[in-house]
Amino acid sequence: MLVDIAVIGNGPTARLAAHALRDCGEDVVMVGPDVDRSADPRTTALMPSSVDSLDTLGIDVRTKATPLLDLRIETTGPFGTVSELFTATDAGEPFLAQNLFIRDLMDVMPDVRQHKATVTGVQTLADSVRIETDDGREIRARLVVAADGLQSIAREAAGIRMRKKPLGRSALCVPVRLEHPHERLCIERYDDVGTLTLIPVAEHDASLITIASPDEIAALAAHSDEAIERKLTRRQDTFGHIAFTGQKAVFPLALGFTPQPARERVIAIGESAHIAPPIAAQGWNMSVRDIMTLRSLLTPAAANGEDIGSQDVLDAYAPRRQVDVASRLSAIGALAGVATRPAGPQKLIRQAGLAVIGQFSVLKRGLMRAGLR
Repeated sequence: MLVDIAVIGNGPTARLAAHALRDCGEDVVMVGPDVDRSADPRTTALMPSSVDSLDTLGIDVRTKATPLLDLRIETTGPFGTVSELFTATDAGEPFLAQNLFIRDLMDVMPDVRQHKATVTGVQTLADSVRIETDDGREIRARLVVAADGLQSIAREAAGIRMRKKPLGRSALCVPVRLEHPHERLCIERYDDVGTLTLIPVAEHDASLITIASPDEIAALAAHSDEAIERKLTRRQDTFGHIAFTGQKAVFPLALGFTPQPARERVIAIGESAHIAPPIAAQGWNMSVRDIMTLRSLLTPAAANGEDIGSQDVLDAYAPRRQVDVASRLSAIGALAGVATRPAGPQKLIRQAGLAVIGQFSVLKRGLMRAGLR
């Protein structure tokens, strides 16, 4: 099979890329096994800029998503508990984010042409990329978009190196049911353990993320689900009792960055190109920016009859994305250092910083818009 663009992967990043790039080549195919996501408990929060981008592609997530209207940040420390409310009105936006289940995000995306098989090998050639799959088929593409995650086989085949930096923190994530309705309020709490974040979805559900030292998270995860529910419930008094509705996941936090994300007819996007911890909800929003940047690059190249996989075309991608990616990852790394550690100096910095932000509306609005846009 010979195609113009092969998108390797089977998640929302791959599906969106295949849809967004449909006008950049005569044949665009997504290559990856079919997955039943009907019971997938994961969610993603889309910032206003990402919702706007999806709108331009004819994808309306509002039909399935829960709009987050308010965010309350609470931090304990030498001054007791300091809190600040951030609202969509503060930011001049209709919402802070649209949060929805991954399965619902996949449902609202248009169907794309898909070769339903697992990629077993990728070889870059002078004029194409050869892709081998576990059903014995071979696909050749002028351009490959690597959207196959952290262990991307396409990224490795092209010699695209990812620099990783462990953050010395771990996270426990789990979908939960809340005793009280959330009323579109998200809370982030920084206490003597670490961080606790509850991101609403539906009416009584939320995604829970707690970040602490690896030893703290391992000790927490070793308890029964009922014991963990009680411990997490005691760390907040906004939503009442917290009950798990799905499997918990525990993983170490790290930052990842590919200085040269495009070479040898392969472009790495999403988690194949950068790793962001679940802080400030930037993960999939950066993937959307990758795709929209790639679309803006390939559309005129295809219209002008250029070779969309040539190094001349690929060389234009990194300058358009890397400043944004590097600045956001740097900000997340700095935030992780201050926000997720319970030591005295970090507590003082958090409380002083939050108090200053609360006193200056212009600063507050500027920080919010920078994060949302």
